Amino acid sequence: MKVSAIIVAAGAGIRVGANIAKQFLALGGRPVLAWSLNTFDRSSMVNELVVVAPPSDDGCTVKITEQWVNRVRVKVVPGGTSRQESVKAGLDAVDPRLEWIAVHDAARPLVTPAQIEAVCFLARKIGSAILAVPVWDTVKVVDEKGLIIRSRDRNRLYMAQTPQVCRKEDLRSAYRLAKDKGISATDEAGLLEIAGISVGVAESSPRNFKITTQEDLNMAEALITSIKTV
Repeated sequence: MKVSAIIVAAGAGIRVGANIAKQFLALGGRPVLAWSLNTFDRSSMVNELVVVAPPSDDGCTVKITEQWVNRVRVKVVPGGTSRQESVKAGLDAVDPRLEWIAVHDAARPLVTPAQIEAVCFLARKIGSAILAVPVWDTVKVVDEKGLIIRSRDRNRLYMAQTPQVCRKEDLRSAYRLAKDKGISATDEAGLLEIAGISVGVAESSPRNFKITTQEDLNMAEALITSIKTV
């Protein structure tokens, strides 16, 4: 299985409250982006990294890839104004010889090689798959006044993570369909669902969370520190 990993690092990350994009913030002595790059670089499944950078990042992304990617070839391409546009930019740049795509958010720096391999193996078996974690808390649906309408069965609910893995041509077909119908989705699995493509779930860990706020960054720092001290 030969995979091109698209690392989405084009967002501004303004909710962190910093004056630079969150993927460039320091985490455990290296940029947030470097953690994902280095992990995918060490995965035997990955043959290429396509990093989708902010349209203007003054070369920061290229410098990080040069320092933290040692094994696989790397391309850096500018992203768009939305995640969907940014992934499409990465998809357009992948090596045509590679059949499989793995899309990962740079803001999930604690993904592991084992998780990457697990979701890739499941995708190869089913056709596409994502990492996800079960919902453990009771979920309530509320109305516009904040009043509970009903409860949802949490036993069938999962919170999607990345990487999300599928065949390259399936994702391209899903993008064409989305464009024709004027549809946008928050992740690749959403586009594949719209295209009628089955998507499997490989159970992941809550540690593969997405850094969105300063509290998330602090939590990631604490986890990295605890790993180093074990």
